[in-house]
Amino acid sequence: MSLTEVLAPLSKTQGVEAWVLVGEEGFPLEAFSRSGQRELGALAGVASSVLASARAVAEELGRGPLEEVMVEYDLGPVVLLPVRGGAVLVVLLDAVASLGRVRLALKRLIPELKEALA
Repeated sequence: MSLTEVLAPLSKTQGVEAWVLVGEEGFPLEAFSRSGQRELGALAGVASSVLASARAVAEELGRGPLEEVMVEYDLGPVVLLPVRGGAVLVVLLDAVASLGRVRLALKRLIPELKEALA
């Protein structure tokens, strides 16, 4: 299954405004924006540094491997998920109320995404 096919359900998930799959080099592999107006390339560039900082915190606190980073903003949360081999999935949500629905969709999608990236 291609990356586009694997990620298609995420684009249809209520509450998802945009997402970008970032490769280990920091460049977008696939992206989606409901409005079509977001510049997701810039987002891809900072995703790796956000995850590196979160990993450093986890290591310092002895919390185990990083599974997910969620940052909440006035206009909605952003979820970052390390996927495989340095790839990161960044998801922009419309509101905190959408978080449960989107996390459920991600739980179903991540195993297929890892396989597609293998």
